[in-house]
Amino acid sequence: MKYLLYMLSITIITMILIYIGYLKEARLSSELINVLYIKARKKILNYLNKNKKASIIELQELIKNIKGRVFWSKKQVKINEPDKFVELIINDLHQKGLIDIDFKGGKKIIWIKE
Repeated sequence: MKYLLYMLSITIITMILIYIGYLKEARLSSELINVLYIKARKKILNYLNKNKKASIIELQELIKNIKGRVFWSKKQVKINEPDKFVELIINDLHQKGLIDIDFKGGKKIIWIKE
């Protein structure tokens, strides 16, 4: 009887751990993109706080080699298209009211709100 309960508990614990692994694997891509977005957003905000303004090209160069990974996986992501990623971040920051966007000489200039 004792042996049966021991085997049953090990089986249940193993099934729970496998299920948690499947859930984490299913959410891995969204977690990686979220980590990448947070890193790039932080880097852009720090740069804008330091310099007060920047062009889109400067911000693209700033985030072009950022990599992101989660601690429980060997997989990682890297920004391959910084032009599209910068636009997503800039639009989000503008909607939240953290930055202003201005056009000067055909260039998009980003200003930090104070």
